[in-house]
Amino acid sequence: MKVLAVIIFIFSYQAFAGLTPITYQLDGKEVTENAVRYKDGYGYNLGAKKTLRLVTLDWPPYIDENLCNKGWLYQFTVQSLLKKGYGVYIGFYPWARAVREAELGKADILFPEYLIEDDVISDNFLNQTRNSLLALSQPMPGGDLSFVTLKGNSITFNGDLKSIKEHVIGVVRAYKNTKKLDTMIDNKELDTIVANNEYQLIHLLLSNRVSLIVADLEVLKASVFKSELSNSDKQRIIESLVAIEPSLEYKPLYYSVSKASPNWKSTLKDLNDEINTMHKSGKFDEFIEGMKQQCYGLEKAA
Repeated sequence: MKVLAVIIFIFSYQAFAGLTPITYQLDGKEVTENAVRYKDGYGYNLGAKKTLRLVTLDWPPYIDENLCNKGWLYQFTVQSLLKKGYGVYIGFYPWARAVREAELGKADILFPEYLIEDDVISDNFLNQTRNSLLALSQPMPGGDLSFVTLKGNSITFNGDLKSIKEHVIGVVRAYKNTKKLDTMIDNKELDTIVANNEYQLIHLLLSNRVSLIVADLEVLKASVFKSELSNSDKQRIIESLVAIEPSLEYKPLYYSVSKASPNWKSTLKDLNDEINTMHKSGKFDEFIEGMKQQCYGLEKAA
């Protein structure tokens, strides 16, 4: 039955991306900007004097090309830039490619990003750090990064990574997790299998190829929510996923602005202004929950 669930999950994970309008308040008036297909992504206000290219990935519930509103972070990001008068061209890619586009200066903004330590070396420029190429914004709400396993698995984690060395662990390619975990992975102190995204992580876990995966449990749940499985199958998979305590780390989200982008400092300032305004208003959580509830009918049941 478990193998059948894996097969169904993989092949039913299909949806159709649409053109998502953005509605926001500007000078006391409600403004709606419609999207257009542009190159391999989506465009807004393309007649603006300055159009920014943004690169991202499918990472629900934060952002996903196939969600009904493409996720709260998509909505917040596009409206924040439109308010500042920018044109926006946004494309969805595998994470490793998105990082490369930004580090090479082919994209202005990469998001969402975790905090990057100053000594983390770029995968694309081995003599440069990530932070020498990209500038991080102010933090936004994020989630807990944890070891996730299947209910019923007897795995003990006491907070010391050495306590799980006997287990095979699934991780996503090019993701930055925690500094200590990534160091142990790089030094091959942990046995890992690399996936391209969270969907593949779930497959690795359901098929027993790994006994632990490193993920934000809410992202895993959202990955199941957006599939075309029946509600009962969705619920079965969701209820089988368990985050092991303690969590590895709470991870706020950030924008990474390419330092190769013209006027990157002013772009970063504009993003930070919108983030700080939302934090000061105290409405970030309300905005996020409202956007999530538009798309996830099973949110409360999970």
